[in-house]
Amino acid sequence: MERKTLGLFLMLLIVLAAEEMVMRSEAKTCEVPSGKFSGGCIGTNGNQQCDKVCRRLDGLLSGRCKGLKCFCTKVC
Repeated sequence: MERKTLGLFLMLLIVLAAEEMVMRSEAKTCEVPSGKFSGGCIGTNGNQQCDKVCRRLDGLLSGRCKGLKCFCTKVC
């Protein structure tokens, strides 16, 4: 019985260690101009609209205004 418990404990430890290693690696991201954003990128409302368009219409991670243009963040 003790061998089963020890084996189960070791398997759990290996799985948790592997999961921790995967969580630490981060994907590189880059920004591209939105292909679907129209209108001005002005104020907080512009940033919110840009983010919504990038997520919903462009299908990317997020969006933010730079000057008057909307840029979307994607995995490179």
